[in-house]
Amino acid sequence: MGGFTDARCPPPPREYLEKERTDFENILKAFLACLSVSDTHIKADRDLIDDINSRAHQRINYYLFFHGTHLQQSRQVALKSYWILRYRPLRLMSKAFWDKEYDINVYFAFFIMFAQALGELFVNLPKKVQVTVTNEVLRKHEDDYIRAFSEYDISKEAMMLISESLKSIVKCELKDHV
Repeated sequence: MGGFTDARCPPPPREYLEKERTDFENILKAFLACLSVSDTHIKADRDLIDDINSRAHQRINYYLFFHGTHLQQSRQVALKSYWILRYRPLRLMSKAFWDKEYDINVYFAFFIMFAQALGELFVNLPKKVQVTVTNEVLRKHEDDYIRAFSEYDISKEAMMLISESLKSIVKCELKDHV
């Protein structure tokens, strides 16, 4: 018979998952460095990380299959943020150092979306502008995003729109500083 019901996404190749896991671990190191937290205080579940990357890969293929175009990088990161919020792959080994209001996974999901928006827009900008814009956006909007990620039930599609809006906010701030 065939058709829609046979449109299954094969699992991603092992090499893809290994590369994505390495990328995930690198951005986790950057996140922990920003928080001035040792990686001994955090445990990342490798199986959940692989599942997050696999689910994001499936959605990317779904988008290509049903829409005929590739999913933008910011939307791919939004998918990973969505799954981080659902699976919560990071665990605190000790809560003694964690003085934040929400779970560490909420902050990590925001961090990767924010880092992606900055990475795309800051490629050739002077360091002073990068620091100024980053501080302005974080001062004005971080609490709202963190609260939304923690308290609202956000769908995958809504998370992609949030990622696009975050990118637009950074662009608007850049206009004032460039």
